Amino acid sequence: MLRRFLSLTAAAVLAVGLAAVPAQAKPDNVVSVVRVTAPTKALQAKLIGLDLDLMDAEGTSVNIMLHGARDEAKLRGAGFAPQILVADVTARNRAARQAEEARARSLAASPLPTGRVSYRTLSETNNELTRLARTYPDRVKRFALPNRSLLDQTVWGLEVTHDVHADDGKPVFLMTGLHHSREWPTVELTMEFVWDVLKNDRVDPRITSLLDRARLIVVPIVNPDGFDMSRSLIQEQKRKNCRVADGHRPTWVECADPANFDKGVDLNRNYGAFWGGPGAGTSGLASNYRGQAPFSEPEIRNIRELISSKQVTVAISNHTPDARVLRVPSAPNEPRPADEGPYDALAQALGADMKWPAGPWPEIYYVASGTTEETAYYSAGTFAFTFEHTPGGRGFHPPYPFVIDQYFGTGAYPGSSARAAFLTAFEAAADPARHSVITGKAPRGAKLTVQKNFTLDTSPVTNPDGSTGLITPFPYGLRSTSSVDRDGKFEWHVNPSLRPSQYLQKHLNESWTLTCHRPGGRTTQVQVTVARGAVAEVDLSRCGRW
Repeated sequence: MLRRFLSLTAAAVLAVGLAAVPAQAKPDNVVSVVRVTAPTKALQAKLIGLDLDLMDAEGTSVNIMLHGARDEAKLRGAGFAPQILVADVTARNRAARQAEEARARSLAASPLPTGRVSYRTLSETNNELTRLARTYPDRVKRFALPNRSLLDQTVWGLEVTHDVHADDGKPVFLMTGLHHSREWPTVELTMEFVWDVLKNDRVDPRITSLLDRARLIVVPIVNPDGFDMSRSLIQEQKRKNCRVADGHRPTWVECADPANFDKGVDLNRNYGAFWGGPGAGTSGLASNYRGQAPFSEPEIRNIRELISSKQVTVAISNHTPDARVLRVPSAPNEPRPADEGPYDALAQALGADMKWPAGPWPEIYYVASGTTEETAYYSAGTFAFTFEHTPGGRGFHPPYPFVIDQYFGTGAYPGSSARAAFLTAFEAAADPARHSVITGKAPRGAKLTVQKNFTLDTSPVTNPDGSTGLITPFPYGLRSTSSVDRDGKFEWHVNPSLRPSQYLQKHLNESWTLTCHRPGGRTTQVQVTVARGAVAEVDLSRCGRW
């Protein structure tokens, strides 16, 4: 659920386009936007507890998306008097989308790297990923993530770097789009950045250097089922994935059924670290429903596998539309992070690029548990962030010019440049002062592995009746591979072995297990303890000898 008691610009209010009038009862399945007044903290808490689809706020007035008569009855039954802002969101947006796409056919190319003037569909995006890999075979590798979606669709990603097929030990900048179905701009911003980097390689020295030193990995559509439902306007305002009942694999018909609109799992509450705590719904009808268990959803198991198998030093999870750069802690039961100094310094640098507030969720936004950042940071020490793009537009996927303006920091968003922030994050991922390095000697062609196993903890899990249950530990592992160059030397950029505690502002004194394997020879294994910003030197020259 979007617990946003934040400022809403006058432009955003005007964008919804209708004067406020008393709301009337509506048929089932009609989506509307209404406004209510919640002038006290008690009323705000009461409104949050209704598990409605909260959008934005201006002072004490809160905008809410109602999904049919049941939501309206719940709101009125709690004593709130809604006023209509948009009577039928689907009808309004369908007409606007048709007009926009008709207009797009006659428009000149935009200044975006691809020149696009309208939102991509799921099939267009997947085809484009194939085209990128074919166009730049030495710099782009397309890959399928290991888990297919609930509706049995492949989730695709790209790796981008110089000599992309080499197992070279570069640090990784991970960027994801579309955890939430209706947040279409996140696909656009992610895809345009990939094209931007590739088209400016060997043109812009900064980008060329980044592709020499680091690897960009993108998953433009984490949630393909939900995106397809939303982008095809079957369920345009869908937020979650297609899970209609815990433990049940749905059919396409079940997901598309309007009666199941408010069912599903909020994928950005399904990550394992601190799962089940404040800001994560316990009901399958809640817009922020956490799911049956940590990592219960295949779409999130995919991102877990990426974080676990790649040395992701910086990560951005793209969302819309609230103008924030968010980092851990996400909820009040977390400690101040062990790396708070450098972590927050990077958050503030990204916030400066975007002209947005930057910091922990509870301080500048709302409370959430089971987020991307929590698992990325507490498992691997990754400096991970949520970006909330295209604020003050027209909801979660505003007219396409807002996307163009957000990418460059022009028009509606002067100086708020997603491109600038993405490059800042990419630079940070490549900077060895922000992660760790293992270097040394080993036989040429030897295979290296770093790994460690540990447990992560959920939150004290909030039960459906509101009571607090137990913390549940679960096993977690990190494992990455690299290869030794022909000269018998290696330089591997890794996350620190010292892992952040989930309970105290400290690091846990853990080590990487570094294994060297040479075909036909003996395996050598050593323990490597390395802090952030440090370099550990290891002599594996006798690897493979008997």
